[in-house]
Amino acid sequence: MTTKGYATRVLAAGLALAAGSTVMAAVSAEKAAQIGLTGTPLTPLGAIRAGNADGSIPAWEGGIATPPAGYKQGDWYIDPYADDKPLFTINAKNYEQYADRLMPGTIALLKKYPDTFYLNVYPTHRSAALPQWHYENSVWNASHTRFCDPPPGPDREYRCLDTSTYRPGVAFPIPNNGAEAIYNHGMYFFGKGYVWRGYAFNAFADGTFAETVAIERSLLFQYMTPEEKPKDPLFTRRGGAMWCRSSEMVEPPRQAGSMYGGCNYFTAQDFDAYLYVPGQRRVRKAPEIGFYDSPSTGSDGLRTADSTTMFGMTGDEEWYEYSEPQRKEYFVPYNSYKLAAPENGDFKKLVMLGHLNPEPIRYELHRVWAIEMRLKPKFRHLSPHRFVYYDEDSWAGAAGEMYDKGDQLWRVQEAYLMQFYEVPMLSFWGDNHMDIINGRQSSANAFFNVGANRGGSPPNFVDWPDPAFYTPAGLRKYGIR
Repeated sequence: MTTKGYATRVLAAGLALAAGSTVMAAVSAEKAAQIGLTGTPLTPLGAIRAGNADGSIPAWEGGIATPPAGYKQGDWYIDPYADDKPLFTINAKNYEQYADRLMPGTIALLKKYPDTFYLNVYPTHRSAALPQWHYENSVWNASHTRFCDPPPGPDREYRCLDTSTYRPGVAFPIPNNGAEAIYNHGMYFFGKGYVWRGYAFNAFADGTFAETVAIERSLLFQYMTPEEKPKDPLFTRRGGAMWCRSSEMVEPPRQAGSMYGGCNYFTAQDFDAYLYVPGQRRVRKAPEIGFYDSPSTGSDGLRTADSTTMFGMTGDEEWYEYSEPQRKEYFVPYNSYKLAAPENGDFKKLVMLGHLNPEPIRYELHRVWAIEMRLKPKFRHLSPHRFVYYDEDSWAGAAGEMYDKGDQLWRVQEAYLMQFYEVPMLSFWGDNHMDIINGRQSSANAFFNVGANRGGSPPNFVDWPDPAFYTPAGLRKYGIR
């Protein structure tokens, strides 16, 4: 299964790689006029406000900005679309009639697992909604935000943001090139801080799996006001921290107590991380965490660090060349409230041979930003050729495809997007990284309902974590064994 013909079918003929080094940003006044809070062709995040030609994608009318009646903070989510029924089902027998709206990875899964993999397609709801201040700032950014000029070095033209030209929001809502689109996704709105106890799995080709549990703690400084940001030098250097993340392994027992913390910065995207090693009761510098194709924590080597959220910025240097971003209409997991229901939080029922049980997964037709990525000749990576697909209404990662060094389709990725209406924001409730060559699969620690019968709960976006979790001293303080 090679990629010959895939790029042509997926992104069309005009998809030349943006290999030039000219830094672009801040669109013209004419382009900026297309974006606005109301009455403009583009939404504040740069999405097309109108529906599509045949009406299968509706116009964006603000999404779900407030919780539905009956919802209380900390409860499991109420499905606002619980009465919807599937419009049709796509399977291995009929997929060709929908091929123009299926990503290559989806087609590969239908072919690989013809008897068990399918897509239940539901009516499309553009539910994504973000805070008003985020929208206002994103509109301002369209005509102001720039990268550092001059850039800090070769292959860093799109890794350093001039913070004097940026307000908390989408940096480049009308992207000039693929690098700007990638940057938008790297800082898509995920609230200002959260703590969660998340569940994940690493599965073998025979369907058996091992469960992992981790406590994730993050602070998203790029969205905070100056008053909300801690003043420790760790968070103010390098142009200021964009976001900081800590992950503490709870299960399996052999990894329990291992904990890392670190930050990415506006002028340096190399994740500055430290690791607490419980057996030694010491903290060490951990440059391998969060770096390109180093193994993602707890993934048994089945996910790369940069495949988090389909593709996340990591490392000071830009290793890939990116195509011009193209808007495409694809069936992607969306409004995944059924998957997030407590009654569906059982990996024994969810994990199947090579993929997840498709029955509780809801697919909808949405416009996405499609970007092709090819590794620059001077770098080395497990996946030198990739595609990523970002939801146009939120910049959240919806799907991705990774190809091996022989340019064979290797890993297919899905994120189960839904609107967290209490924040409000759109992000993922679990994901899956499926190796279609060896049949193994792995998820991030973001299936929260798996712990529903063990006292688990949805993510907490109200009680932010202690900033000490990202410092060496704090990791020593919170180390439990």
